[in-house]
Amino acid sequence: MRIDALWHPERFQGGWKRRRYFEGWYFKLIDRDRDAAMALIPGISLGETPEDRHAFIQLIDDRTGTVGYFRFPFESFHADPARFHVEIGPNRFDAHGLSVNLDDGKLAVKGTLRFDGVVPFPRSFWSPGVMGPFSFVPGMECYHGIVNIRHRIHGEISVGDTVHRFDGGEGYIEKDWGRSFPESWVWLQANHFPDSDASFLFSIADIPWLRGAFTGFLCFLLFRGRLYRFATYDRSRIVRIERDDTVVRAELRGHGFVLSFSADRGAAGVLRAPKNGTMEREIEESLSAEVAVKLTDRKGRVVFEDASRRGGMEISGDVDRILDRVRRS
Repeated sequence: MRIDALWHPERFQGGWKRRRYFEGWYFKLIDRDRDAAMALIPGISLGETPEDRHAFIQLIDDRTGTVGYFRFPFESFHADPARFHVEIGPNRFDAHGLSVNLDDGKLAVKGTLRFDGVVPFPRSFWSPGVMGPFSFVPGMECYHGIVNIRHRIHGEISVGDTVHRFDGGEGYIEKDWGRSFPESWVWLQANHFPDSDASFLFSIADIPWLRGAFTGFLCFLLFRGRLYRFATYDRSRIVRIERDDTVVRAELRGHGFVLSFSADRGAAGVLRAPKNGTMEREIEESLSAEVAVKLTDRKGRVVFEDASRRGGMEISGDVDRILDRVRRS
């Protein structure tokens, strides 16, 4: 790995890894009418032995209910060390588009998309990405990065006999890398609000480190070009959080603002997730979560209030234990 990759989390980070490692990029794709919703996830999985090594592309198609896992020889994976550009066989992915030609004999997925109007996640020397200074902490189980907060989409993808036309749609790209996903977490993301061009992310997880563990959270709202951030590392705090089956509600405070949200995951599909580099876990993800967000300033004036019916959302593991710990803190 090039040392400057630390300040470019969107790039491939695992060039020197040989076992117990995963890396994957998450492309969320939603059409202009918010009817078609799809996620494509290219990545690599390195287990304990050479036989466990492979590249993959996952698919979840909310319109048809289709989920697919396409496995490739590890040698088919190629990543540009100087920029975010990944190829897996004939398939290619970067911040400005993707092209897929997948066929495992049961399911065929083909198409090309171009992205413009790209809004990347801002970075600085001491805060390379959404993890802030935690980006420099060694030995963490999982690292997280935001590639594109939002972008416009042009093109189409066919899944079996169904053609999804994404012209005028909107997308989002993030990524994860490390050994394993956390044991428990909540993740939600929405950038399809009917009355604004906002983008919202919230994530909370059990994070093992050294011989212990801590609960960490990340949250941001992008609205009218301003990024409002709330995170463990910037002294923001969660003052209220609760869960009722598939619904999570929370209130966060930090830097003179209060952000509250309610999110209902609804129906979900099953994806694979990494444990010690091997894609052996199963998690449920929705692309049709209902997410309502409100941001007020210190005087109680509403800065933003809107709702999306096309959020991505995951609730995995013993989430109630995380929430109880937050409430007691």
